Amino acid sequence: MPAEARAGQRVVYLRDRDDGQRMKDVIYVHPPSYKGAEFQNPAGLPRPVVAGLPFPWVTPMGDSGPLFREVERVKAELCRRLWGCQVCGNDLDTTAWVALERPEDGSPVITSAAIHRACLSLAVEHCPVLGDAANNYAFTEVFEDDIAAAADEGRHEGAPKARWYLRPVSETPRPDRMRTFLSLRQVLERS
Repeated sequence: MPAEARAGQRVVYLRDRDDGQRMKDVIYVHPPSYKGAEFQNPAGLPRPVVAGLPFPWVTPMGDSGPLFREVERVKAELCRRLWGCQVCGNDLDTTAWVALERPEDGSPVITSAAIHRACLSLAVEHCPVLGDAANNYAFTEVFEDDIAAAADEGRHEGAPKARWYLRPVSETPRPDRMRTFLSLRQVLERS
């Protein structure tokens, strides 16, 4: 392969973490637009603060600063597959939180992956999408098997790309479970 072609490639390495968490450290070599190893973004809390904002684990850093509107696909996929938090990068507990388009079973999940309760508070305080009351998002606590892969059909213009939907309670191993849907105001009040 010519050197010019290799220079534009993005090589990703996964490294086991020393702290016993299942989630992996992600190391980038020759990323085309991410600083990768030049910007240390380790998993855990508290989050690094960049440009006055907490820096989520799945957010890339570009040469001109944080790319808050982007998501590192490798990290987001690790969070989905290994049941990890997209904000702090650590393993999730038995339950976690997601943001939904509507407060009902079957609603699309609008976040890239689930979030710890403490990380949800951090996200709605600082994320202009999740923290915008005009979006009327609902928030609910889920088990890993409460969410399932979704088709991207029928989403409205400008909406985040939904990759998950909230499985109806009747289709889960806990069919008698009652779900609670919180508004943004209720999430902020509980912070």
